[in-house]
Amino acid sequence: MFRCNEKKARWYLDKKLAAVLPNEERAIKLNFEAKGDGHKQDDYMVEDRSNTCVSCGGNEYLTMHHVVPEMYRQWMPLVVKSKSSRDLLLLCKHCHDTYEQKAMILKKAGVKRFNIPLEGSGWCTFPQYKQARKAASALLRSSDKIPLDRQELLKNTVLDFWKDYDRKQYKGDQFHDILTECSELVDHFKGPNYIEHGQSAIKQLTSKCILNDKGQETWPDLEGFIKEWRQHFLDNLQPKHLSDLWSVDADIYTR
Repeated sequence: MFRCNEKKARWYLDKKLAAVLPNEERAIKLNFEAKGDGHKQDDYMVEDRSNTCVSCGGNEYLTMHHVVPEMYRQWMPLVVKSKSSRDLLLLCKHCHDTYEQKAMILKKAGVKRFNIPLEGSGWCTFPQYKQARKAASALLRSSDKIPLDRQELLKNTVLDFWKDYDRKQYKGDQFHDILTECSELVDHFKGPNYIEHGQSAIKQLTSKCILNDKGQETWPDLEGFIKEWRQHFLDNLQPKHLSDLWSVDADIYTR
């Protein structure tokens, strides 16, 4: 058995790959044998669910929440991340925002755990761009509050940079335009060795691979990581309207 949305069901019907079951309002039967066995009848994945927040039960301003953040999930093996909505849960905006504050604490813990900043590693920076940008921004934002000698120093910082950057003769009436352009300078970019935080984390978590009794790849460290996020979600949000069939220890693989 499996669940799908109306669009996917219509696709099966239009392709003559399924037929509507008689005496059933919202059920189809495939005309071919699927590769997998699908889900058990009493599994969370085939349970009827309502469009309400799993935390408070509200039905307004709903959003799909990734129990395991997308910054990690997008880098997971296809057999883990594809075709599974087990870790996609409905939350209202209030409950979502409340939990995200707690989730950020766990993400920050991953900085030390995986030895990589949340913004990734491998950035290339231009110190002179940064210096000019900060000086220009200060003059634009609050020059009337800056002492004259400090203003002159900041102005010289911008103009010294501009001589090499633009290679055009400076005219006094252009200074505001120069400040504006310098304040918008990009002083860093992703270098050739750049790697995202989530990408590095999943690479580490999948470095240990074990074949199960069917010869299929499994990743014990990744399993533990996903279940850690599931437990964190339960502990910190304590959802009152989440199905009893939803489990921290549910299988992470879709096969």
